[in-house]
Amino acid sequence: MLLDAALGLARRGMAIFPCRARAKEPAVHNGVKAATKDQNIIRGWWYGDPQFNIGLATGTPSGVFAIDIDGIDAETELHKLEAEHGFLPPTVESITGRGRHLLFQMPADVKIANSAAKIGPGLDVRGTGGYILAPPSIHPSGRPYVWSVDSSTSFASAPAWLIHKIATPARRARGQLVDLAAARSQWRDLVENGCDEGARNNSVTRLAGYLLNRHVDPLVALKLLHCWNVTSCRPPLPAQDVERICRSIAARELRKQTDVGD
Repeated sequence: MLLDAALGLARRGMAIFPCRARAKEPAVHNGVKAATKDQNIIRGWWYGDPQFNIGLATGTPSGVFAIDIDGIDAETELHKLEAEHGFLPPTVESITGRGRHLLFQMPADVKIANSAAKIGPGLDVRGTGGYILAPPSIHPSGRPYVWSVDSSTSFASAPAWLIHKIATPARRARGQLVDLAAARSQWRDLVENGCDEGARNNSVTRLAGYLLNRHVDPLVALKLLHCWNVTSCRPPLPAQDVERICRSIAARELRKQTDVGD
């Protein structure tokens, strides 16, 4: 069954490689870099172990990227984004061990890499260099990955607002450079002017991601966030909320090293 599914995905243009049975770790040397659409290579892998999970290389190799929605809290964050920017279009969707994956067409003129919580807590992106497990792989919890029966059968184009949020900062559509001066100005404004109730959680999350993504020590980042929260949030968040956010983002930055969605 797993071999048939792997071959079917390869026929749809997906680059595939094996992961260990009931696990997310690659089962071949070079991991995701070994992903292929070659049917004979895929058969050879699964003949070696029919229980291998299916690793699907996201980004350029397969022409799709994935949004990994990791649980109920992440669903809430996605609803907030959709309420502000518009609903995501129906697309291919899989149910994972803890949430779901939404698969969208990879834009031809924009670089999308892997990121954790860049667009919101619990919302990770798997782009070029990353991978997800595809159905009917078995999650380490024992739950099978399944294709959602309520989703589309074709990969949708992601809306412009989503692409804007997840594209690699150095470039946007048509290869033009981002206005870095404007981005710096936004960060200065947030740090100097703070935020009011209703924007505090999101602002602390953004700052935590900014610091931890630049390899600031988590303890140092937490101290800085506490200071900024007390002086710039109106009113300040409870200290335990700041600690919870910082721990969550730090854990997701660590997960990025494995480049695999749940």
